[in-house]
Amino acid sequence: MGFPEKPQVDGESEGKKWVIAGISLRSPLRSISTNPKEDGDNDDEECSTTPTASEARIPERLPCPPAPRKRRPSSKCHINGVREFFTPPDLETVFIRLAQRAK
Repeated sequence: MGFPEKPQVDGESEGKKWVIAGISLRSPLRSISTNPKEDGDNDDEECSTTPTASEARIPERLPCPPAPRKRRPSSKCHINGVREFFTPPDLETVFIRLAQRAK
């Protein structure tokens, strides 16, 4: 199962599409030669400089806000409330039996 390496259309392959395994690919671009730009006498105009205006400066740091405070715990216990506990009648016998076995 080879891949076709021929262009789809006969002729020059520049700008033509190649098909490899169903994926269309463009042919690679050819290199472009350019001439370097000649340096002039106006070097100051071409160089970039850092803006020094007050609008371009980084603003001074603002003071930090205060740290968050811990919330007071809500009062879950009612001091004036009466507590009643259920006492089953056989609860004491369970503890007595364990005490007798330990001896």
